[in-house]
Amino acid sequence: MLSSKEKLIELIELIEFGNEIKEIINLWDPMGLTDFCPADEYETETKGIRNLVVNNRNIDKKSLGQEIRNIFEYYFSNEYKSKQEIEEDIASKIIEKSKEYKLNFTLPNYYDTKKIIFKNQKEADIYINLYIKINKIINLWDPLKIMDISFSNEYSYEINRIIEELSKNISAQDLAEKINKVFKNSYNELYEIEKNEEIKIARKILKAYNIGEVKGI
Repeated sequence: MLSSKEKLIELIELIEFGNEIKEIINLWDPMGLTDFCPADEYETETKGIRNLVVNNRNIDKKSLGQEIRNIFEYYFSNEYKSKQEIEEDIASKIIEKSKEYKLNFTLPNYYDTKKIIFKNQKEADIYINLYIKINKIINLWDPLKIMDISFSNEYSYEINRIIEELSKNISAQDLAEKINKVFKNSYNELYEIEKNEEIKIARKILKAYNIGEVKGI
């Protein structure tokens, strides 16, 4: 069992490693966006790469290069046009950086592969608005106390799993249990939150969901 200090050190390492990858990806700028987009434009892809490397410490540059392609094609589809040798060069830089960290984590998701299909634009807009509301609730709560130094979308995977539960006419108690399960699954021993705190967050989320009248998605 890790001590609180050891958990904090591991968490800071994870965030620092992610920021190192972010610098590499932003300098590469495969979609040509950094001149006119925010500095966090590639955070979703960076988080995916970070978690993949953490889960696969012995990954080689060829395998990681292919995964980098998979991730960018997943989010940018046919607009992504990079070459294998460039991807492998980026992979080599990331692997070298990873050697500076212990990274004794197991993170179950490296990018969110559950594609959400909407019947029309209205459904998509409703989902996006709901995501924004819940993202604000979760980020203000910040159960791992990392938002000052981590990615703005650090909790995106967990938020999407929470949203999936909202269409099930779920109670605050059941949603609180789901929140616990989702965060424990992602962060293991690093997630330590009292049950009553999870219930408060569940109630806030349900309030945002009901106010938005988005049942049925």
